[in-house]
Amino acid sequence: MIPTYIHKDDLRTVWPWIKEGLERIRSKGHTEWIVEDIYCDCYEQRSMLWVFHDDNDKGFVILQPNGKHLHIWCAYGFMDEAKIQDCFNHIINIAKQGGCEKLTFMSYRKGWERKARALGFTPTTWEYKIQENNNV
Repeated sequence: MIPTYIHKDDLRTVWPWIKEGLERIRSKGHTEWIVEDIYCDCYEQRSMLWVFHDDNDKGFVILQPNGKHLHIWCAYGFMDEAKIQDCFNHIINIAKQGGCEKLTFMSYRKGWERKARALGFTPTTWEYKIQENNNV
């Protein structure tokens, strides 16, 4: 996979398919942000948009530097396991080049647990909540 950093001046050229991917991510339960939040963060260079592509597949990742941590805000694409690992290796290199000591992400989706462990992540937080309809 070929990694390409999307500079803020080129954001509009790729935004239609990035937006489509972000809307699909949001449809799976990530409602704490809207796609305009990500566009603004990338344009203001608080977050980085990286596109990964080859002749057959493409995907993207939104990265948020936070001091010595690099947070994966969103990742999207339809790729096989080997291509996902290749993209992840590029993300690790981006973190290292930025002097980051920790790479993080979060998901509400249980299915990410297996894939996260396979990529070397370990869980650090468990959140428990009581719904409002339980008189809280």
